[in-house]
Amino acid sequence: MSALAYVAVGRISIRQALVSRTETLARLILYGGILLVFSRLWKIVPLDGADPRAPVWYLAVTEWVLLSIPAIHLEIERDFASGDVAYFLPQPVSYVGLKIAEGFGSYLVRLSVFLVFGLPVTWLLAGGFPVEVRGLPFAIPLALLAGALGIVAQATIGVLAIWLTDVSPLYWIWQKCCFFLGGLILPLEFYPAWIREVARWTPFSALLYGPGRTALGFDRAAIAEAAALLVGWTAVALVLLRVVVARGMRVLDVNGG
Repeated sequence: MSALAYVAVGRISIRQALVSRTETLARLILYGGILLVFSRLWKIVPLDGADPRAPVWYLAVTEWVLLSIPAIHLEIERDFASGDVAYFLPQPVSYVGLKIAEGFGSYLVRLSVFLVFGLPVTWLLAGGFPVEVRGLPFAIPLALLAGALGIVAQATIGVLAIWLTDVSPLYWIWQKCCFFLGGLILPLEFYPAWIREVARWTPFSALLYGPGRTALGFDRAAIAEAAALLVGWTAVALVLLRVVVARGMRVLDVNGG
């Protein structure tokens, strides 16, 4: 029954996201602006040894994933700060689980909208598809896995509001790690070797570089590795979230909710 409840919440979230267009439009404008700036930059300063169109498509994929993830940590933080979470705790389904289902529903809508918008825009700005285009379709299933990881991570950040007044600094750290260790702007191949090695052992490279790597060419082993890493890191994130929620509920019980 609880699984059906999560599916129902996800469907409601999809309908709400289709109706609420303001934030999606703002993100689309940001998305287009980022692609425009960097596509012009890489024409002036091309990356050595790279297909000149591939970096634009790589950035389009990584930003597509990151900008599609809804900021559910803010909603969770707000519910804990206002005490509204108390209304959800007696329910037979998990409050955090509902937020994750809601977030994933929104993510699916944004991912679809960004895909429809991003394909023609990136094609125009890059001057066509990359030389090796066979890997690009695999960005879609990897993006779905990456969204699950990103949403669970944001839910964990949001639940930490039980102890912290403001989780914005934690989210800022998460975001900057995505930017740097995830290879948001540039593929990790262009990083120094020691940074690449560090990034490999973090969830951030799986989150963004994993899907983005498909724009650089078709590599069956790399795609399988990216999928495995995303599933593995999502499992780790779920375990961490469960521990944080369990300890947080004990804190709320001690403090009387």
